[in-house]
Amino acid sequence: MRRSLRQYELTRELGRGGMGVVWAAYDRDRGREVAVKLLAPRGLGAELSTLERRFLREAHLTSRLEHPGIPAVHDHGSHEGELYLVMDLVRGRGLDAALESDGPLPVERAADVARRAAEVLAYAHGQNVVHRDLKPSNLMITPNGEIKVLDFGVAAALEPQPGETRFTAANATPGTVVYMAPEQAVGKAVAASDLYSLGCVLYELLTGVPPFSGGSPFMLYHQHAHEPVPPLADRRSGVPIGLRALVAGLLEKKPEDRPASAAEVAALLAPWIPQQGPGPAAAPAHPRLTEIAAVRRSGRPARALEEYRDLMDVPGLGHADLLAARAGSALCAGALGRTREALDELKSVLAEQRSFLGSGDTAVLDTRYEIGVLLVRTGERLAAEELLRRLADEEERVLPVADARRGRSRALLDRLRRMA
Repeated sequence: MRRSLRQYELTRELGRGGMGVVWAAYDRDRGREVAVKLLAPRGLGAELSTLERRFLREAHLTSRLEHPGIPAVHDHGSHEGELYLVMDLVRGRGLDAALESDGPLPVERAADVARRAAEVLAYAHGQNVVHRDLKPSNLMITPNGEIKVLDFGVAAALEPQPGETRFTAANATPGTVVYMAPEQAVGKAVAASDLYSLGCVLYELLTGVPPFSGGSPFMLYHQHAHEPVPPLADRRSGVPIGLRALVAGLLEKKPEDRPASAAEVAALLAPWIPQQGPGPAAAPAHPRLTEIAAVRRSGRPARALEEYRDLMDVPGLGHADLLAARAGSALCAGALGRTREALDELKSVLAEQRSFLGSGDTAVLDTRYEIGVLLVRTGERLAAEELLRRLADEEERVLPVADARRGRSRALLDRLRRMA
């Protein structure tokens, strides 16, 4: 058995599945441990060059993903007939192993895992990347309790184009049938397909089993597409009705009937997660942020937008400052009439802020409030009222009495109710 690949010394096998084998390896050039995933298609003949091109394209795309919940991709390529990805070595165990050894998770823990995964998906979808193979074995719990989402882009790399032969075993659709959305089974993966898979995962975290698990791949396709989901309450008592409703919404057969985005799912999961305090003390904010915000508030959003973009290009800008600049630029876009664009960007920022700063950070509260304002502007009153109702309670619990922001959500909520 070969023990090296270019500068990577393969030290021990970490796991294997339908798409390849993962090794722990030592990178001699950089003096560090990494994970190397090998994809070894066999019997493809002339088709291999097509697979290589698609794999390299997807690897290049996913290597640009920068999020605490996604292992960084350091290298990728083809070597002696095998395609490979070199990534961060994530220590911990997969959720599949946790479920097998410990059984279903407590409700709060299951909701927290799903929320963290949804925040990662919100970021990736904002970069136009769909996972396509979300499942417990692709969710890693690190020793300090963080959640890492593995294998972005691998299923996409194996997805055939119209008229091409499938590269997966027995001509199967890339992905894992037990967790696969109905539309993905017929080759139409969209962002909402990941939400369906997340629903399957959350269902399993709560009950110990996925919604559908028996029979052949064809039977599983049929169940996902046509059969009602077995009621979660029949498999576990005590799950709050609102959480059961959210799982049911994620498992809707049609993509358009599921929640609108992964960011929305993360927000909807918040009530079942213990309130977190602010994250660790952060470095002082970049002084330009205050200056540019003053320009925006003075009625010059176009000018402020340019200055936010210039700030985001500054080398070494801290992640919290980058998120603040992105939020500010989204508010500028909203002021310039690009409301939907602003709303989508703020939802993406919110998912990252929660992961990086903690749910109780004031920047998170500010972003949630601005999302509520934009929801009102787009006419989504019910969503706005639900968000503002929860936010008003949190602001009163978290913000000091002297903070001018403390009553803003309740005041806006009251205005909406008077207008109804």
